[in-house]
Amino acid sequence: MEAKTQGRTKGGFIAGVIFFLLVIWGCYRTALDVKDWLTDASRLPMSELLLQGQHQYLETEELRMAVMGDAELRNFFELDVNELQARLNTLPWVAQVSVRKMWPNKIKVYLTEQEVAARWNGNRFVNNNGEIFVAPDRVKAPLMRLSGPDDQAVKVLEESRRYQSLLAAKGYKVLGVNLTSRHAWELTLDGDIKLFVGRSDIAPRLQRFIDAFPVIEPRELVAYVDLRYDTGMAVGWKISKETVHDQHRR
Repeated sequence: MEAKTQGRTKGGFIAGVIFFLLVIWGCYRTALDVKDWLTDASRLPMSELLLQGQHQYLETEELRMAVMGDAELRNFFELDVNELQARLNTLPWVAQVSVRKMWPNKIKVYLTEQEVAARWNGNRFVNNNGEIFVAPDRVKAPLMRLSGPDDQAVKVLEESRRYQSLLAAKGYKVLGVNLTSRHAWELTLDGDIKLFVGRSDIAPRLQRFIDAFPVIEPRELVAYVDLRYDTGMAVGWKISKETVHDQHRR
């Protein structure tokens, strides 16, 4: 009688273990089926793009390709937001970007563009923080032309604004500012007039130009004004057609 009881107890234990293992196996298979369903590209595909933030230099098609080119092959659960954000950050005109997923099939992208302040060394740009960046030239408005060593971009931008403010008050427009390798300043004004200002006493020298230039004639033939003197200045002249003809006649 005792042996029968022990046999039944052992059999019940084995049956319980088998039942428990079957439950675990069932949960595992269910989890796999759910995973397969959730990661099936044909279910919950990312098919809508909500783009926020003003942009004038970024083209809609390049944004769509950057976002949806890969997202179309993934669904809501598989899409890696961090990966997509990193890819958008590689677009040249993008300054900052954030990406969110919105149930069940929408990608929300908020981005800001580079705020271009000036051209830099001819083929690049500098933003309002003095950071240099390379991007396709889609700027329609005229920009000041800045140049100099790359590690001095912030300084050149700041000084160009100061010079522009000083000269604009007297009706002069600064088109370009250059910081030479010897750390001397050169300005280009409207009419392609060069100002050689030097490395020190910049404000007094510019004031000297402002005071003296109105009496220089003919002003339209001025090529440059050299202000690198303790007092006074030197003026260089453009070669006019009449001058060229006079030289030929001689």
